[in-house]
Amino acid sequence: TDNEITLTAATVTVAFPAAAAGLYFTLVARQDATGGRTITWPASIVKWVGGSAPTLTAAANAVDIITFFCTDGTNWFGLVAGLNFK
Repeated sequence: TDNEITLTAATVTVAFPAAAAGLYFTLVARQDATGGRTITWPASIVKWVGGSAPTLTAAANAVDIITFFCTDGTNWFGLVAGLNFK
């Protein structure tokens, strides 16, 4: 499934669905007209390449796309599909 959110607060917490092997979703994160917004990821269930979450594009109205998939029934593995779409 695909999900799109507009970041309208300094820090936004994203709720994740329950993990189950074979599930995946794409998150489209759009900065509002202010920009500089960040996302707090649920560290206990989200794993990133190299162990660090990506830095989102801070520019006003920028769009970042991140895909998450689950292979083990417990963790969401996050991959950046693209940053700084305008």
